[in-house]
Amino acid sequence: MADELQPSTQGAAEPPDNFTSILIGAGVIFIISVVPFLNLLNAVCCLGIIGGGFAGAFHYINAYSLTLTGGNGFKLGALAGLLGGLAALVVSFLLQAVFDYQPGTEEIQQFMLGVFGTTPEAKMKLEQAFREQRAEGLTVSSMLISTLGTLILYPLFAGLGGAIASSAVQRGKENS
Repeated sequence: MADELQPSTQGAAEPPDNFTSILIGAGVIFIISVVPFLNLLNAVCCLGIIGGGFAGAFHYINAYSLTLTGGNGFKLGALAGLLGGLAALVVSFLLQAVFDYQPGTEEIQQFMLGVFGTTPEAKMKLEQAFREQRAEGLTVSSMLISTLGTLILYPLFAGLGGAIASSAVQRGKENS
């Protein structure tokens, strides 16, 4: 009877908790996405998002001395990307609604003008598009597009960072 009350030690061992690692990756993504000038990393092939997924998986691998499969690294990074991206999106919506400020907009506009505004006509068209977008403000359609983009891109690129970390950093036994 006493044996029935004891927890079973048979079967596969439970993997360590990855929530702290997901929070670390999400925090990196959030900070990079919200802080001006730092968010330019996301304009260059989503490097900030990839870095957040990498940071989460890297922390998990080092904290528990494990080797992750590429799929598990991707899952961990994708969850960090989803959490960090949604947090940054909510803060961005709040800043835009309350202060009419969009994190990174000015920096992205200057970047785009430098790259694509090489002719006077192109520069005028870009500046006009920026003015129209600013005058439009926060709309339901812009919120939906931003949300869909966040739900797709952040987990995808952060998952890529997690998969890169799982193949670049290997410690101890494999955690499947």
